[in-house]
Amino acid sequence: MTIENKHLHIITWLRHLISTIIYVFIVYSIYLTRFYENLTPDIPKDCYTVIFGIIYVAVLLYPAILKFHYIYYSDDGDKIVIKTYPIGFFTSGKKTFHIPKKDFFRAEIRESLFRLRKALIIYQYINNKIAKYPPIYINGLPKEDQKKIMVSLSRLMARKTSVI
Repeated sequence: MTIENKHLHIITWLRHLISTIIYVFIVYSIYLTRFYENLTPDIPKDCYTVIFGIIYVAVLLYPAILKFHYIYYSDDGDKIVIKTYPIGFFTSGKKTFHIPKKDFFRAEIRESLFRLRKALIIYQYINNKIAKYPPIYINGLPKEDQKKIMVSLSRLMARKTSVI
């Protein structure tokens, strides 16, 4: 089974592009037209600029705050392959994990930030000890794909317990 959310990167990029165009249009219209002065004469132009600037920055930081990641998951063959990198501005760090199915121990999902972030934590046997991988944020995946990954990993965990 292979799961991938390549569409999320494109959607995030388009959201940033459209919000930038809208923000620039609004700021130019504030300073080049009298529309906002006629609408509310008591509020200065700078207040509008700050308010729309805060909204613009919130839209840009939304993927970084929720830690949206591109995820490629495959359990075909004798290894689990997970490729991930963060999406959005101010992010970096591509990671690829190759986990032999025979060494896989367990997986769990941890939630944080008011249950808005979901992180997949994977454990593996290495030299008769259990090692924990860094969290893999799965917020960007649709709920069905999150369930498919957990079902796949649960089957591997069930197979481990039946063998031991």
